[in-house]
Amino acid sequence: MKKKAFLLAAAMLTSALAGCVTGTGKSGNEQYDIVIVGAGGAGLAAAAEAHENGADNVVVLEKMSFAGGSTTMAFGGMNCTNSRFMEEQNKKPEKPIDLVDRIYKNGKGFGDPRMGAVVAMETPNVIEWLEGFGSEWGKIRYNDLHCPTDGTIPGVELVRVLKEQAEKNGIEIRYNTPATEIIADEDGRVSGVKVEGPEGEYTIDTSAVILATGGFESNEEMIAEIAPGLKNIHMAPSQGNMGDGIKMAEKLGADTVNMDLIQLSSAVVPFSIQMQLPIKNNGVIFVNKEGKRFTNEYSKESSDRRISEDILKQTDAEAFAIYNEAIYSEFMAIEEKDFFDEYRMTGIDNSDMVMKADTIEELAKMMEVDAKTLVETVKNLKTDGIGNEEVIAKADTYANGPFYAVPVTPGVMDTLGGLVADTTGRVLNKDGAPIKGLYAAGEVIGNTQGSYYSVGLGEAVVFGRVSARNAIEYINDRGGLTEHVAFDRKDKEDKKEDAKGNFKDGTYTGKGKGNNGEIEVEVTVKDGNITSIEVLNQKETPNIYAGAEEKFIPSLIETQDLEADAVSGATNSCNGIRTAVKNALGLE
Repeated sequence: MKKKAFLLAAAMLTSALAGCVTGTGKSGNEQYDIVIVGAGGAGLAAAAEAHENGADNVVVLEKMSFAGGSTTMAFGGMNCTNSRFMEEQNKKPEKPIDLVDRIYKNGKGFGDPRMGAVVAMETPNVIEWLEGFGSEWGKIRYNDLHCPTDGTIPGVELVRVLKEQAEKNGIEIRYNTPATEIIADEDGRVSGVKVEGPEGEYTIDTSAVILATGGFESNEEMIAEIAPGLKNIHMAPSQGNMGDGIKMAEKLGADTVNMDLIQLSSAVVPFSIQMQLPIKNNGVIFVNKEGKRFTNEYSKESSDRRISEDILKQTDAEAFAIYNEAIYSEFMAIEEKDFFDEYRMTGIDNSDMVMKADTIEELAKMMEVDAKTLVETVKNLKTDGIGNEEVIAKADTYANGPFYAVPVTPGVMDTLGGLVADTTGRVLNKDGAPIKGLYAAGEVIGNTQGSYYSVGLGEAVVFGRVSARNAIEYINDRGGLTEHVAFDRKDKEDKKEDAKGNFKDGTYTGKGKGNNGEIEVEVTVKDGNITSIEVLNQKETPNIYAGAEEKFIPSLIETQDLEADAVSGATNSCNGIRTAVKNALGLE
């Protein structure tokens, strides 16, 4: 029924681009041709593409103290229909229309196939583009999911290489600087951005804004308002995705779509949104804090809304996943486990959250639930009427221990709704007309995916590049690009009072537990302040650990605060370092 839309999609990719751009500000404010809001994969891709197309008067605003955003938590790569890697590995190439069809069907018809077509047709170019920066995406999972050849977590690698390009090209990423408002002139054209930086509030005059602010999966109030059944759900830790870009655009009249489409992980171990329990469908049972089983645990999709809402109805919106040695050993014996499953199970095993006991009674004591009730629950797995063929098939294995229990709760993985954009990245108002000078890229766009996130990181990079190209054309049609003029603001960061510590002088060593094992650090304290933290030993996943080393350790030293936020995507590594530092200082 949608075939005509699919066939038209490719033609629309070469449609005429929107014209006209506002003049530069005459208010005495700092001025940039393009302001990119958000330094995740989409924003960094936009910055790199803008530079390649001749725009150097560009700034990236990032509300967090580090780049990456939710991109660093992206374990999936890029669905690409054709590449040299597919040819080399004898994988059958697809037609872009096949991927468009899959995006549309997986999204249950909520996505715009024209937007999916942009992603499908542009992603092969993205793979080549990244290779030109020295980042090879030649490890193909499933049929077409391209991931970094060296095994690096895809989102971490994408941020690394694009951040490196921004630094190489002299594009400033202004950290700890959230945009608070997009300004439009009397004709409705974007003319500036209000920001709140470490040195205070100020305004940047600009000709175009690219919103790459992600979704709103970290905004508990926004989630609860849109989906009351998800109240109290676990949020992704240390992310800046609060719906800022959506809210700012709405004030300019932007239209939104699919805001109730929220992708969940129905059972994560609470210390990290990424830690979905990979053996959930292997005969694991969910019991509440009263020791009773309450839901059919099996689901084909990790984002099952039924299971999520069932858990949220339980005491403290949590449950316990219980399994036995037979189930665990069967999973661990699989020689070629899915990369994501192996990473997650390793993280869970090393999290100190897994309880293990030889009997159900002993396990109940560790869980602090009624032992008699839990024994009855396990005894009646075949007859409780809850269902789940895997549980019924494995019920007899629960006669023998050891037994395991780990707390689980639903988590918001990402939000699929957001701003309505067109195939050139322009943000549209409620009448379907473009808001002049306003573009969007990545998760902030709500009309690409539909109800399921099925194109990996491709959407972020593709629309980052598309929006940058079209923003430049928009600017060129109205006077052209400009060179950046240095601008001195008063009350700069160097006037901030340095944080003061209250630690005992000396050099100390300590240990903590990271995602993959023990982390050992050496901490130096001088004049009461932590002056250095050197990691002596660690076994963390290299590019995940890099975020902890590059951002978290400096943050501890800068703030002298041992409770500083962990880096998104490297939560376990950061917490391992934190514990090691506390251990070294005698605080743990």
